[in-house]
Amino acid sequence: MIQGSGTDQFEIPAFLIIMLKIQFMKNLSKLTAILLALLLILAFHSIYVFSQTQSNNSSRSIYKFINGQWFDGKSFQPRTFYSVDGTLTKKKPRGDAETLDLANKFVMPPFAEAHNHNLGSAIYLNREFTQKMIQRYLAAGVFYVKIPANSSENAAILRREFVNRPNSVDVTYSNGVLTSRDGHPIGMTLDSFKQAGAAVPKVEDLEGTGFFTIENEADLLAKWPQIIAGKPDFIKTILVHSENFAQRRETPNLFGYNGLNPKLLPLIVKQAHTAGLRVSTHINSAADFATAVRAGVDEINHLPGLNFAPGTSEADYLIATQDAKRAAKQGIVVVTTAGIAQLYAKGEALANVESALRKNLQLLKQSGVRLAIGSDNYAGTSVEEAMYLKSLNVVDNGELLKMWSVTAAQTIFPHRKIGHLHEGYEASFIVLRGNPLENFEHVRDIHLRFKQGVLVNAAK
Repeated sequence: MIQGSGTDQFEIPAFLIIMLKIQFMKNLSKLTAILLALLLILAFHSIYVFSQTQSNNSSRSIYKFINGQWFDGKSFQPRTFYSVDGTLTKKKPRGDAETLDLANKFVMPPFAEAHNHNLGSAIYLNREFTQKMIQRYLAAGVFYVKIPANSSENAAILRREFVNRPNSVDVTYSNGVLTSRDGHPIGMTLDSFKQAGAAVPKVEDLEGTGFFTIENEADLLAKWPQIIAGKPDFIKTILVHSENFAQRRETPNLFGYNGLNPKLLPLIVKQAHTAGLRVSTHINSAADFATAVRAGVDEINHLPGLNFAPGTSEADYLIATQDAKRAAKQGIVVVTTAGIAQLYAKGEALANVESALRKNLQLLKQSGVRLAIGSDNYAGTSVEEAMYLKSLNVVDNGELLKMWSVTAAQTIFPHRKIGHLHEGYEASFIVLRGNPLENFEHVRDIHLRFKQGVLVNAAK
C-alpha cells in the first residue's frame, strides 16, 4: 500500500486513480496489472477519441403532475405541479399539458454526488466507460456531480460531448488542484508510474496538467493566470496534517503526500473569491479542519479521521467544538466521503475510525454545519456513501435526504435553483415507489426521473 495519509484520488492520469483504488484491495493484484496495461495503452496511444456528440436539444413538453406526494424538506405532501419550459410552477399554463399521474408515489429533488473523480477522465478512458457511468448516475437518481481534481483538457471534452444537458448529468470541475512542491497527489502519481513500469516523469513536467505547486504568494500570483485559463468551476486546495507541515517535509517517505503551507490558504481563498470562485479544501486532521475554517474556505472535503496516520490517535481527528460552530456560522459545507474509510482499515482499526467519524458527525450536526454527501468512490456513486452513513446511525432518514438532495446539489451548483421542489425552481426530480422517511432503502426504488423538463430514460 502506498504510504502517506492522503485520502483524495486524482486522475493525473486516470489510470493512476484506478490503480490506487485497487491497491487498497490486496487480493486484486492480478487485476491491477491487467487494468494498468489496458489503461496505459489507452492513455499513451489515444486509441479512443471522442468524436460523436450528444444532442443538446431535448424536447420539453408542458406537463401536469397529479397525485404525487412532494417532499417539502421535512415530509411528503400532496401537491400538483406543472413543468413549463423546464421550470416548476403551480400556476396552470396556457395551452395543453400532458398529464402524468404519479399514483401517490413520492417525489424528491434529485440526488447529488459532491465528491468523485470518475467523470474527469475523458482522454484516458473510453467513451463506453463514460456513457455507462453517466447512465449509472442517472439510474441512481444522481443528477449532479462534482469533480474536485482533473485536468482542464479532460473537462473541455466532457463538457462539449457528454455532460451538462437535460439527458445527462450536470458536472462541475476544479481543473486541477493547488498543492505544495511535495504535496498530494504528487507522491501517488509518481509511485503509480513506478508500479506501472512506466518512465517516471519529473514533477515539473506534470505541473499544470492536473495540479499547480504553490510555495509562496509569488507562485500563486505567477500561476494564477494559467489556473484561471483552465476555466475551473471552483478551486481545489490540499491540506494534509498541516499542524506538522515542517516536520513532514523532513520525512523522505512522505514526499508527495503533504499539503500546502497552511499560511498560504487564506491568500488562495482571497484570490479565488476575488475571481468569483469558491474554494474546496481537502483535509485529513482536525487541525486541517480548523485551518480551513480560519482561512474562510467554502467547502471542506472529507471528514477528519478517515485514515489514522502512523503515530496518531483519535484525538488528532476530533473536531473542536469552537471550530464546528465557526464553520456553521460561515456557511461552510462539509462533504463526508466517510465510506472510503473501509478501504484503509478493517476490524478493530475500522471500529476506531468509525468511532471518530460518529463523534465528528454528531458534533457537526449539533452545531448546524451543512453536510453534503460525496463518496470519493471512483467505481461507484453517492448511493453507497448514503447507505454507509445510514449504517453509522448518527443522522436520521430526513437528514440524509437533505444532505444528499439539497446540500450536495447546492454546493455543486450554488447559483442554480435546484435542491427544492419550489415555484420557479428547475423541473428536476425523481419519483420513488416508497417513502424513504419510513424506510431509507426506498431511495433505490425509482419509478421516474425528470430533469429540466425532460423525462429521462436510464437503463440500470
